[in-house]
Amino acid sequence: MNQARRNILRGTVSTAVLSVAVAAGLLHPRVVLAAGRNAALTDALRALQGVNPVLSDAIRIRAPDIAEDGASVFIDFFCALPEVDALMVFVDRNPQPLVAAFHIAPEVVPALQMRIKVSQTAQVWVVARSAGQFYKAAKTVKVTAGGCGAGVN
Repeated sequence: MNQARRNILRGTVSTAVLSVAVAAGLLHPRVVLAAGRNAALTDALRALQGVNPVLSDAIRIRAPDIAEDGASVFIDFFCALPEVDALMVFVDRNPQPLVAAFHIAPEVVPALQMRIKVSQTAQVWVVARSAGQFYKAAKTVKVTAGGCGAGVN
């Protein structure tokens, strides 16, 4: 028997068994996070609920003024505040406004790049926690249909 055929059959059978186990509810996929980082982000998000962050020029957001495809909008942001330990990205008017939350280690420069979904014309907010205080900055992203201005909300 051909060795390549054996390897394919072996992989197919094990994949089929795992698929049946997941479908039957015997295995549940889970997101696994390190306990310390998860707790730090949870604390930051809870602390943010009762606070109105201060507008800051120290947070710089680069995003397109007009996005042809709201499903994939490239943004990058940088925070020049001291002692930044958490960064959060929000998009107004999205079904789920919290897009991302990051725990920043002390030795890491708080500068990130990412692609986000912007469902319609809205403001993209970056909130940073610096020395226990919250700061924010915003950038408006206009979402168009085909880049011609149709569908602007």
